[in-house]
Amino acid sequence: MLEASQTYKFAVNSPGAPPYLYLDETTNTYVGLINDVIQEASKMYGISVEYVDSHRARNEPLIYAGKIDAFLLSKVWLSHPEKVIASTPLFSHRMFLYKVQPFEENFNLLSIENSKICTRENYVYPSLTNMSASGIIERVDSRSQISIVNMLIAGRCEYAIMNEFNAVNIMTSGDFKNYTFYTSPMPTDETHTEIILRSELSELKKQLDDTIAIMQKDGRLIASLEHHVKNKLTP
Repeated sequence: MLEASQTYKFAVNSPGAPPYLYLDETTNTYVGLINDVIQEASKMYGISVEYVDSHRARNEPLIYAGKIDAFLLSKVWLSHPEKVIASTPLFSHRMFLYKVQPFEENFNLLSIENSKICTRENYVYPSLTNMSASGIIERVDSRSQISIVNMLIAGRCEYAIMNEFNAVNIMTSGDFKNYTFYTSPMPTDETHTEIILRSELSELKKQLDDTIAIMQKDGRLIASLEHHVKNKLTP
């Protein structure tokens, strides 16, 4: 029998986003790919997790202060990656540009010079960092993905940049079903998403890494991703 373990606090950018972690409307609990991994790790190692409603800008200070134990992100986006550890990468995280008119056939990042880009407040976009700092483009920050799309429609910016899953989830929702959006031919950024952990939790990292490796090998990880995409997103 597995011994009872401590309960780890996992911060969620409330109300979450499919397919990673999102609220199930029936049970009012968080489900998704990450929860499937956590549930499998719980079976294997007795891991217990409490999901804590939070915000992207709060997660880093909270984990550095030891007030939460984990959250989902790519280590390359952290202000102080040396202060934490990270699990084995779970999946590829791709960002695309979106607009309300078709993209040119020969479109590339140089095409957005002198443009306004709707972005998420406090998010780091590696492809846009230097362009924004040097004034080649102008960021128009927003606190939510939905307001990013609203600003794009309203003409506050020529382009919006979003994760592919978030974009499809929002842009195919009822609020925007009468609008047509176009996706850039190639992603602007592609990184791997990991579970970020407090540096002291090396044993938990090993347990999660082992769980992820097993689920990758037997196909359950990709099956979970496809399940939550299919259930929550319109292709």
